Amino acid sequence: MHNNPGYYGSSTPSTLVLGFSKGATQNRAAEAGNFDKVAFAGARHRLETVLAVLGLMPRDRSIDDLMTAREREFGVASLVRCSFCKMKGGECNTSGDVIPSAFTNADTVRIIERCAATHLKTLPPSVRRVVLLGTADAYIKKTKAIFSGMYANFSSVNEVAFRAGGALWVYAAHPSPGNGHFESWASGAQANASARKRMLAQRALADA
Repeated sequence: MHNNPGYYGSSTPSTLVLGFSKGATQNRAAEAGNFDKVAFAGARHRLETVLAVLGLMPRDRSIDDLMTAREREFGVASLVRCSFCKMKGGECNTSGDVIPSAFTNADTVRIIERCAATHLKTLPPSVRRVVLLGTADAYIKKTKAIFSGMYANFSSVNEVAFRAGGALWVYAAHPSPGNGHFESWASGAQANASARKRMLAQRALADA
């Protein structure tokens, strides 16, 4: 684990966007020293698509603006504020099966739970919605289990949305270039499983 926690955007956001943890591209951006360039480095254009599909992307500023201290509506971070990697062949890999593996190892599950409790158990009163990036069924199931245990007022909305901590939480496609389901989620036909998750997220936001 790289100990390089970070949070971007407003300290009192109305919308909080959460990835899982930093990948190699973000870690390299962090090492370069420009803090505002770190979050979702290499995938910001796809994150912009996600927010646009959900009807949340502002029209008066760019995706880069959302991740600066000047931002007032959006907060951007990750479920695990540091960066997980998995050792393979003597190398530290941040892609592949890092996320599913993290939820099958007792030590890393404890880290995820502790990080979530530290940073998310008490949301700023300003937060009305949280966008969780990742729509794999296993990821939804595992994270819902964490949040349902953390919030006494947890209540399900649909399979990709729930309410907790005074906010509506929705799952959306992760913008990583390695997400092979991204286009299906963003623009696929209704019969597509990923597109169905998109429409459920849109419906939950519209009904909020």
